[in-house]
Amino acid sequence: MKLDYCEQEQQDGVVIAHVGLQFEDEPDSLYVARVEIGAEGAARLWELYYNGFDCKYSFSEAEKAALLAYMKEQGVACL
Repeated sequence: MKLDYCEQEQQDGVVIAHVGLQFEDEPDSLYVARVEIGAEGAARLWELYYNGFDCKYSFSEAEKAALLAYMKEQGVACL
């Protein structure tokens, strides 16, 4: 998984991070992971979008760890 960018916004006390990513087996497709971070700093919702559509994807624990590490590097306050 190649991570491309990270943006964050705040809505009603919840931080929402958007991370652009590519899967190694689909190098020409850009996906967006949407992660909601609660007030306590824990990620509570993980979603994956392609062209605005929810992929109903279940992230593995390793993928979640990689996304969290990248978000922290980019300044997102999360656990």
